[in-house]
Amino acid sequence: MAPRKRSETQKTEIVLRSKNKRSRSPRELEPEAKKHCVKGSGSNRGCDSGCLWAGLGSLQVPPPCHSIVRALHQYKLGRAAWPSLQQIGAGGSITGLKFNPLNTNQFFASSMEGTTRLQDFKGNILRVFTSSDTCNVWFCSLDVSGSSRMVVTGDNVGNVVLLHMDGKELWNLRMHKKKVTHVALNPCCDWFLATASVDQTVKIWDLRQVRGKASFLYSLPHRHPVNAACFSPDGARLLTTDQKSEIRVYSASQWDCPLGLIPHPHRHFQHLTPIKAAWHPRYNLIVVGRYPDPNFKSCSPYELRTIDVFDGNSGKMMCQLYDPESSGISSLNEFNPMGDTLASAMGYHILIWSQEETGTQK
Repeated sequence: MAPRKRSETQKTEIVLRSKNKRSRSPRELEPEAKKHCVKGSGSNRGCDSGCLWAGLGSLQVPPPCHSIVRALHQYKLGRAAWPSLQQIGAGGSITGLKFNPLNTNQFFASSMEGTTRLQDFKGNILRVFTSSDTCNVWFCSLDVSGSSRMVVTGDNVGNVVLLHMDGKELWNLRMHKKKVTHVALNPCCDWFLATASVDQTVKIWDLRQVRGKASFLYSLPHRHPVNAACFSPDGARLLTTDQKSEIRVYSASQWDCPLGLIPHPHRHFQHLTPIKAAWHPRYNLIVVGRYPDPNFKSCSPYELRTIDVFDGNSGKMMCQLYDPESSGISSLNEFNPMGDTLASAMGYHILIWSQEETGTQK
């Protein structure tokens, strides 16, 4: 049953820390964690990927007067008032958001309101691509391709809809038995589609050959429902996040067999934004928020809610990020295209992490 809509709205805050205050490693935060450091912290380990960020654990937040988001807004729109889009409460939660690759003043959004649409930052709805017209069906995932002019979206009953950017529906098929939690087009071969579902499978499709729910190229079974399936920037790997304690990496050389399994606590909770692991845009690194689980094998007492960075090849922990003044669970983490700035979504807060100007510290 769809959640009831509420009239109340909440503000999202961009949390910024002072420039000279660097983020400390979990080991340095032992007193705040009752002298129990996080096991597996890799803040002093070498980086197997040979990455530029040898000391990712020393990232820090820009000073309050240099909000990246606000600065970009002022650059594009001048000193105009900070934009405020009309909100529709909890019943209209945004489930997918993508900038229009053909016009960065516009964005695509799927929502629990039951639509997938294109709108601008002034709140104008430019086109509605899908509309369920019922409170029992809503859209949970979204992806867009600028080169092929395609929009793909999935709903809570297992359907996936492929559309052209002009609004023409190409097909609407039930590809999973249950909710489609994530859809992803391959960045190098945009006819290659990955879909993830709470039916405990990830499926890979060739959009040129889709004829029905049985026409997938590969079906990747998981032990638990799956939150996300993301292609790497080069399109050669697939990263999946389940709803319990496992991250998987698949390779194009053998899609049907995982290249590596990374045990990691990020269990599902009804009132928590699903945790999804993401790729670094330039290096073979994986970033994901930690939700400590007392039933997890390597859990230690008073374990911190860190942001964990893993080597994509070996699965080793490279470092952990933590801000004692914003100690919530970081469900979503996304790097900028250059990979030198990380945005973390934590409840109603957004944390911006960037390298220290004076150089990286280990």
